[in-house]
Amino acid sequence: PTTDPAAAMKGAMLAFGGQRGANIALMVEVLAAGLSGANWSLDAPWFSGGPDSPGTGLFVLAVEPKLLDADFEKRMKDQLDRLRRRYGVHVPGRARAEAAEKAAARGITAPKAVVQRISEFAARYSS
Repeated sequence: PTTDPAAAMKGAMLAFGGQRGANIALMVEVLAAGLSGANWSLDAPWFSGGPDSPGTGLFVLAVEPKLLDADFEKRMKDQLDRLRRRYGVHVPGRARAEAAEKAAARGITAPKAVVQRISEFAARYSS
């Protein structure tokens, strides 16, 4: 832990989480560098200096879960709900999804002044 950005950058490429984190980092490197033919992290030139590109790679995998499990969406929702309720896990996008569901069901509310400005804008620029 540090509040010094220069010190943070010295450890920015280190594995996290001990042996498990190192294994996750290795898995990511095998996919991103190994399969793409890019430089391994130990062989890549520094990002911050020199004329050579670090030669990084990218691996993208697209999966349609329903092809493997027709009930995936419900099972995933149940699992995320359980993690959130039992263990307090923050699930990114949850608040946005709930707000969208609420807006779809009940509509949205906006201050009168905002609605008036939108109406004036629409009247001025619509044909």
